[in-house]
Amino acid sequence: MSNTIRKLDQNALKTGQVLTIVLLLAGYVFNSWLLVAFVAICQLFGGLGLPIAPYRLIYHYLVKPTRLIKPRIEPDNPEPHRFAMLIGAIFNGLATIALLANVAFLGWLLVGIVLVLANVNFWLNFCVGCWMYYRLNRLGIRGFTTSKGA
Repeated sequence: MSNTIRKLDQNALKTGQVLTIVLLLAGYVFNSWLLVAFVAICQLFGGLGLPIAPYRLIYHYLVKPTRLIKPRIEPDNPEPHRFAMLIGAIFNGLATIALLANVAFLGWLLVGIVLVLANVNFWLNFCVGCWMYYRLNRLGIRGFTTSKGA
């Protein structure tokens, strides 16, 4: 198990949270499964750590160059955040399927859960997915190899 904490740009994470919140709210207001699907793809690519992850590209090429938001590098591990993004991708992927299948209540309920969790993370700095990741690590579940450190 790895207990060496690396460094992450917290404002890159915050940008993804804001984009998730804004896009999902717009999806609800405009009743757009396409926006929900787009967020699911963004979260999936981010959760997989792909260099072409849309949120990463938006932060790197649009947000950072404005210098309105400066990088805030802090000790942190990427794996718990990626896990959280993958959970969000699953919820929003299922929400997209539900919306396409005309099961709107279920679709928007799943979107609502992601919205609440993204807001908790943004406003209270508590990542429920990260918390879950570290609990699974402590239980010794295979694949959850990163710990919080000493």
